Amino acid sequence: MSTVGAALYERRLPVLPDVEDNTLKLAERDGVLDFGATYGPRTLTLTFEITSSAADFNATVSALARTFNSRRGVLALEFADMPDKKWRCVYAGTLQLGATGSRLIDVQLRMNDPWPTSAQDTELHEYGDGLAFGDGYFYTDHSFAITAPGQTFTVNNAGSNDVGPLIRITGAFTNLSLTDGYGTLTLTGSTTGTDVIEIDCATDKQTVKKNGVNAYAMSNRVFPLLLPGDTEFTVTGAAVNVRIEFVFRYKYLY
Repeated sequence: MSTVGAALYERRLPVLPDVEDNTLKLAERDGVLDFGATYGPRTLTLTFEITSSAADFNATVSALARTFNSRRGVLALEFADMPDKKWRCVYAGTLQLGATGSRLIDVQLRMNDPWPTSAQDTELHEYGDGLAFGDGYFYTDHSFAITAPGQTFTVNNAGSNDVGPLIRITGAFTNLSLTDGYGTLTLTGSTTGTDVIEIDCATDKQTVKKNGVNAYAMSNRVFPLLLPGDTEFTVTGAAVNVRIEFVFRYKYLY
């Protein structure tokens, strides 16, 4: 922000989003019925101090308006004291200056998905991919070669929140199943060594594609979620010779 003549003066960042209770009041009955609770969006307020000269004051305000206006869509914010997390926000509210002569300006933001995510995802990158030091990628241990039925592997979710991964299965199998001890994802049919199956388990997606084409009918409509920590999977099927990759960003409560 210093390049446009502003500095972060104050940050109001709730530790958790507001809770939205789902309750029902019945006539002639004390209390309420509790149907659980969900988190609402997380609201952020950033206060910037305009550090530019009086001559450049309006230019700095204009630059802030270009940076934070709603037409920009989703903004991925990073804070210097939390460099490995991205806070994905949209502009919500009024870009408001203080009283006449004030150099403080408030920016109202809203996280529709209230959870910050890791700066990088877990997709496999190999030496020779053209990555440079500092690009923000790491060599992942979320990719597994499976050559026999009954083989197990463990996926680590280093975040503090559940996440729906993209499961990419490359290679040959017949009637493959993937079990985490709670549920079983089953893919019916056969693939060849060059086929790629992608199961997107994100709550707002839940799709199955084969070589980029809809293949939802192959699945039994089970989409695993990764809890924080380690999850062990067991693979069963016939003629299994695949690589299974879990691609996701860690999600954090804060």
